[in-house]
Amino acid sequence: MVTGPFDETRFEGTPLFFSSYSVRMNRAHPLAKKSFLTYDDLDGQTIISKGRAYDCFRRNIDQHILVPGREIHILAETADESIIRELLLENRAINIGYDYADGLYPHPDIISRTLKAEISGQMIYLVSNSQVRMTKAGHLFREFLLEWMKKKNAETK
Repeated sequence: MVTGPFDETRFEGTPLFFSSYSVRMNRAHPLAKKSFLTYDDLDGQTIISKGRAYDCFRRNIDQHILVPGREIHILAETADESIIRELLLENRAINIGYDYADGLYPHPDIISRTLKAEISGQMIYLVSNSQVRMTKAGHLFREFLLEWMKKKNAETK
């Protein structure tokens, strides 16, 4: 599962869902009082993000967050949700990510706010390498995931 866009010359992708950008933080964080955040709200903040290993995050951080005139401190770059949760609980840091991750490690002292921006999120795709033959296990997982997504979507309607 990856965010788009992806290299369509090498991969085939099935769109799964659109995920909006969100900002998670400790309930006591001063920005928690706002109903949504913008990139300008991040000025002077300490953030946790997925970082350089994730091209989409690095590109967004470079284009929208680490811009001239904006003071940002990056506390950590990690994809480990349990580490992110602990850092949010212990620090005045905020996590920038996708709304689908908001419910992975719930905690009553961590809240989420939408990040309002010109581009408000990304499509999440299930991709496979079009030049490599998929294994039986890969086919079974793909079928299971797509069927599960259909059921989840039907339940929410």
